[in-house]
Amino acid sequence: EGSAAAEAADIALELRPAAEALLGSLTPQLASLGVGVIADAMSVMASTKVEEQTFLDMLLSRLLVILRHERASMSPTTLADLAGALGALQKAGGASAKRAASGASSAANKRCVDALSERIADSLAVFTDEDIAGLGGHFITDFLDDVQKRAVLRRAAELNAGLGASVSEKVAAAMQRVEYIVRKHSFAFIASLPDQTKDYLMKLKLASDKAGVARPP
Repeated sequence: EGSAAAEAADIALELRPAAEALLGSLTPQLASLGVGVIADAMSVMASTKVEEQTFLDMLLSRLLVILRHERASMSPTTLADLAGALGALQKAGGASAKRAASGASSAANKRCVDALSERIADSLAVFTDEDIAGLGGHFITDFLDDVQKRAVLRRAAELNAGLGASVSEKVAAAMQRVEYIVRKHSFAFIASLPDQTKDYLMKLKLASDKAGVARPP
């Protein structure tokens, strides 16, 4: 496991210059970037651990415009992809939506994350189990407030996301990671949840223990 992590880090380091060049090429096209390109670009930044904050600030400034003026382009899957990419960036430890290269960008980044979180909360009724899984544990714990966290987990419990005979392995594994990250983030928060949500999270933990799933960092 340790050697695999070291190998992944080496690969990320090798690919980083190419990723930075790609991100730099997007700058002249900023005003026309769509949400799919933004989500993909943030995912590339996370996987290659790009540390240049100005790239992320640029992407979030465009995303904020889209969130305010192009609501029709935001499907639940799109919202989940964006959230998952932001969470992956936060976990990677490079550029982060919680930081910025300037004071103005810091305020803009916060507005963007808040707007995205609100859109997700407002759309939860039409989220599928795959959409919930796509949010990822790091976005849920690092960017949502407690009310929004409760709403996401309540929707997951309603859907029985990650559980049941017909669930895909991908969704099951993703929801088990979500449970683990949420539990590690704050056991006190889990203790404050409604019984239905707590029971659901316990079932995810038991399923993970039974499957012998490796715990994420």
